[in-house]
Amino acid sequence: MYRAGILAALATAAVIGSASAQTPPAPAAPAAAPAGPAVETPREADPVVAIVNGETIRASELVYLYQTLGEGVRQMAFEMLYPQLLAGSIERKVAAQKAREAKVDDRADVKQKFDFWHDRVLEETLLNETVEAQMTPAALQDAYKALIANDAGQEEIRAKHILFANPEAAIAVVKELDAGGNFDQILDRVTQQGIGRGGPIDYFRRDGVIQAFSDAAFKMRPGEYTTNPVQSEFGFHIIMVVDRRVSPPPPFADVEGDLRNDLGGRLVEEFYAKLVAGAQVQKFNFDGTPMN
Repeated sequence: MYRAGILAALATAAVIGSASAQTPPAPAAPAAAPAGPAVETPREADPVVAIVNGETIRASELVYLYQTLGEGVRQMAFEMLYPQLLAGSIERKVAAQKAREAKVDDRADVKQKFDFWHDRVLEETLLNETVEAQMTPAALQDAYKALIANDAGQEEIRAKHILFANPEAAIAVVKELDAGGNFDQILDRVTQQGIGRGGPIDYFRRDGVIQAFSDAAFKMRPGEYTTNPVQSEFGFHIIMVVDRRVSPPPPFADVEGDLRNDLGGRLVEEFYAKLVAGAQVQKFNFDGTPMN
C-alpha cells in the first residue's frame, strides 16, 4: 500500500509540481534532515498518529519520512501526502517489529549499518548546528562588504548594435551613419528588410559579452559608433555606445542567497579541516595493507 501510494504521489508530483506547498512543522526534526515544508503546528508538540501492536508512531516520524522523499514530491503539500506517509510509517513499524522478533538487529551486518547511520546522524547534526551558529547576520554582512570591495570600480557600458550576415551591408550602414543617419531608424529598416537584426543591450562588463564586441565597445565614448564592422562568430556588428558608468553595488537582498551558499561552503570546509587537523588518523589501502 505504501509503495503504491508513494509511486502515485511521484506521478502526481510531475503533474502538479507547482502546487502550493504549505510548510510542515518539523516536531523534533533532526538538524541533519533536509528542510521540508511544514503544516500547522499540532495541538501537542509531537502527537501520536498511530498505535501499532502497542507501539506509538508520532507526528515527527511522518515528518522525517516526508523529508526523505525526493524534492519533486516534496513540492506537494504535506497534507496531500499524509495518508501515504501514515501508511508507510505503519508498514515500517510492523516490519521493524517482525525483524526484532527474528533477532535481525543482532546480526553483525545490521549492526554495522546501525553504526554507520548513527555516526552519519551525529556528523550531520554537528555540522549543521556549527554552520548555522556561524551563519550570522554579521557574517553575511562581512561577506557582502567583501563582495562590494572586490566588485568596486567595475566599468559597465550600455550600447545598441546591428548585426549583419555580410560585411558589405554593415559598411553601408556605417556610411549612412557618417552622413547623419539615425541609428534606431536604420535598425528598424534593416530589421524589416530582413538584412540585419539587433537592438539595445543593457549595461554589461568587459567579460559579459564576447571579446570582439567588448574590445570595440570599451574603446568608445557615449554617442560614438564603430566605423568599421566588428566581426564575431555571429556576424558583423555595428555598435553604438549609449552610456558608461561604474557599476553600482548590488542590493544585499539580491545577493543574499549567493552569499549564504558561498559562506556555507567555506564554513563546511573549515569545519572538516579543523576536525581532521586535530585527529590522529592512520590510513590503509582497501585491502587493509599500510598506505605508503
